Amino acid sequence: MSKLPFKVVAVDMDGTFMRDDQTFDHKRFDRVLTKLRADGGHFIVSSGRPYPRLRRDFTGFLDRIDMIADNGSLLIQDEQIISTHLLTHRATLDLIRFIQEHYPESSMIVTGVEDSYTTVDASPNFKQIMNFYYPDRVEVSDLIAAISPHNRITKITLSYRKDFSKELEQEFNKHHAEKIHCTSSGFGLLDIVPYSVNKGSAIEYFLRYFDVKPSKLIAFGDGMNDKEMLELAGYSYAMANGEPELKKVAKYEAPSNNDDGVLQILDSYLNK
Repeated sequence: MSKLPFKVVAVDMDGTFMRDDQTFDHKRFDRVLTKLRADGGHFIVSSGRPYPRLRRDFTGFLDRIDMIADNGSLLIQDEQIISTHLLTHRATLDLIRFIQEHYPESSMIVTGVEDSYTTVDASPNFKQIMNFYYPDRVEVSDLIAAISPHNRITKITLSYRKDFSKELEQEFNKHHAEKIHCTSSGFGLLDIVPYSVNKGSAIEYFLRYFDVKPSKLIAFGDGMNDKEMLELAGYSYAMANGEPELKKVAKYEAPSNNDDGVLQILDSYLNK
């Protein structure tokens, strides 16, 4: 095996590493991970998914991978949270009020390190999706009343029919000192996180820790919340099923998530 041209692998989950049926090839991933680590490489899962969901997804692999959860708000290494980027209590309440006033048609879930909250009257479709990502979420009648200063809030997720992430970010930031960043997953969900938080900045944290240059990063994504991560990477791949705008950012294209495109590409490098 020739020496790999990269030292760090970063992969998105939905639409990228994970098939549409929420599975991946565990045996093949084990082989890829073993070869990668033998060459001194690192594997980072970089996702909008919450940490408890990612722990379930990668049971059996947790001691061999690092994680970025909530689109960069939580960084995990050796099964320990090593960095958090949180919305303050005041900003969280201001955001909830702003969303309720300007986007009342959107269902909402407020994600915390320990607990996550949605409303009893959230749409049935939204609840069905959240059953997978947040099986232990708490349903409440009033989000404002339910969230206390002790909750460590990492992000707020909204449903949408038409992406209004740029509009929401601009309008909220005009009138609030604590700025926020909005990004679309491309699956009818929109995430709101602290202003400087994104997958790219989270990956940079890990690269500094590993003492690896961005030119030695290979990254895979399918949606615009992967944009900063792919822009950073020396080897950037958009999935065949990815958003057209992301394909303009990426240097290369990988086969679709349902064809195990990430593992195909990694295999091609590891078996040279």
